[in-house]
Amino acid sequence: MFQKSRYVAQILLTALLLFPLISFANVPPPPAEQTLGLLDAVFNDLNEQQCRECHGPSVSDLHHTLASDEKLDCMSCHSLQSVDGSFRLVFTTNCLDCHEQQPGESSVHHLSATAQAGDCVACHDSLVQNRDDGHYIPSYAATMVTPLPSNGAGPDGRGSCQFCHDGGTDETTGELIFSNMQTHHETGFDQCAWCHNAQSATALAIRPCEQCHAPLSIHNIQVDTNGDGIITPGGEAAYFGHIGSNDDCLGCHGGFTETTTITGTRGRINNPTRHHLLIRTKDKKCLDCHTLVLNEDDLFVFEDFRVCRNCHGGHRQ
Repeated sequence: MFQKSRYVAQILLTALLLFPLISFANVPPPPAEQTLGLLDAVFNDLNEQQCRECHGPSVSDLHHTLASDEKLDCMSCHSLQSVDGSFRLVFTTNCLDCHEQQPGESSVHHLSATAQAGDCVACHDSLVQNRDDGHYIPSYAATMVTPLPSNGAGPDGRGSCQFCHDGGTDETTGELIFSNMQTHHETGFDQCAWCHNAQSATALAIRPCEQCHAPLSIHNIQVDTNGDGIITPGGEAAYFGHIGSNDDCLGCHGGFTETTTITGTRGRINNPTRHHLLIRTKDKKCLDCHTLVLNEDDLFVFEDFRVCRNCHGGHRQ
């Protein structure tokens, strides 16, 4: 719990420090804006200075218990040095002497027992969900708006995670951002089946991703771009989250093309497709039909939207 709170505090502190520097202009990705959470980078070639940029100059509160827990003595990490005729206890152990990393393969963080057990929330908090924790994952068949992990069929690759989460240079920090494939493949996990299901149809490749990135977490990742303390779905600057703008919705769900014609029975265009095509044919927005509301846990969830008479009036007599 302490480590989780420390991580969340670091995110909030980083956000507060960056907030005055962010113009919140609609800068199309890639890469995705790096305002929330950790950078989309590969943390497997760190040095001591980089470790301390996040963990601070003192980590004694996390390490002094090792004397009893791991049977270490003080001199395992400290040494006595003579300074001006008196001895001082000096910390001499480099973080990476004990915390392993495999450059190009695995980060020290993902090699931990917590990460290897699939407890992503312990470090990433509400930005993700844990595998097999019972959260909702859609089970219906693929539609024209079902996202793909990569290679979206829509304009400029819309309709996939890769549309935003691809490599490039972050506009805010100037940091090098890695591709979605790199950030996941270079974590150090050897459980390929966590993300890849050989039995799953290509159109449903997103379902294994939703073991950690399901609707409840995805639809609650959003920056308050106008600083009024309220997240307004559809009313924020584009590309600073997943629900702030219709452009954000289409980044994930806009995988349809000019020739999209998903048919149902008797060769007719099925009802979901007919309505989703209104985005292209009538310039409708996703939130014209889909409503995000805050639940009792202060999380955005979708409200039932299938009320035909809202647009089509009552039954004909």
